[in-house]
Amino acid sequence: MENNPEAVVAVNIVAWNSMNYLPALFNSLDDQDMPLRVTVVDNASTDGCGQWLGGEYPFVGVLRNMRNYGFARAHNQAILLALSWWKEADLSKRYILVCNPDVELAPDCLRHMYDYLESHPEIQACNPKLWRAHLKYNDSDQKETVKTKVIDAMGLFLSRSLRPYDRGAEEEDHGQYDEKTDIFGCTGACALYRASAVLAASEDQQFFDEDFFAYQEDVDVAWRMRHLGMRAALVPRAVAWHHRGAPSSGKSGWLSAWIRRRNKPAFINFLSTRNHVWVLVKNLTGREFWHCLLWLMPYELAKLAAALFSWAALKGYWTALAGLPKMLKKRKKWLSVMHTTYKNQSPWFT
Repeated sequence: MENNPEAVVAVNIVAWNSMNYLPALFNSLDDQDMPLRVTVVDNASTDGCGQWLGGEYPFVGVLRNMRNYGFARAHNQAILLALSWWKEADLSKRYILVCNPDVELAPDCLRHMYDYLESHPEIQACNPKLWRAHLKYNDSDQKETVKTKVIDAMGLFLSRSLRPYDRGAEEEDHGQYDEKTDIFGCTGACALYRASAVLAASEDQQFFDEDFFAYQEDVDVAWRMRHLGMRAALVPRAVAWHHRGAPSSGKSGWLSAWIRRRNKPAFINFLSTRNHVWVLVKNLTGREFWHCLLWLMPYELAKLAAALFSWAALKGYWTALAGLPKMLKKRKKWLSVMHTTYKNQSPWFT
């Protein structure tokens, strides 16, 4: 792999103490059969990943932040850099891969995603099949990746209660989703976006809302792109593996979702609680609200009751309330330029 200035795909990676995973990710990027231009935004790591990149991949662009600015802001930095390379290019033919450092790509993964978007101009973003992976240590105390066919995500969806979930999470993959390529939006762990769509869905040079810091910023983007009439798809021939840190949310019941939330670290629970409120405030239209009311209200009331036993969740709700004026201002902007109709949106809330 080398950073090719003529590459039509920019690979953007945000690292924060990611040395357990970066070497495997870069090995998988080395195996891709197309030219790439790679940028890593290092959010003030202390585990030596910046030094490792400088030694092993000196041609890779590295932006080093003085502190951890979170997933959203760091990816926006990399996106702005990618867009600056293509000022004179047709952005509908340029692509940005948003990639977690704990992902590994099959050798033909990016080629399949790129070919799909090239042959489907009506689609603005796509996900590969994401399968689960985990690390184990062999007898020589060396790390090995165990790759499975257990589904991590087959696209991002919303339940009728408007709870975001990764389709198929924790199921064994038997091809059950191979024909169901339409998705609500892209899971942010590994998603390829058309650069023109990124630009159109950005405000004040922010594609991902930086107020979110991390978690559910991909849900916000997916819903916003839907409001703008943009579509997303699963590309079943493209495969990647994800070493997921926090447990993903499949389409499980409320009790399972509550248990997952209780088991999350406090900071993640705080972000998830706060950002979920903000996602709804920014994106939920009046007709969508009434369409989902019978499922939405019991779920949200149950979450609020559970939050009484979690300081992190209570802090999340309090901070969400404090940020409502800013979120309502953003809501007004995006809903005023909606290109889609309730008829087109309603099938996703069933």
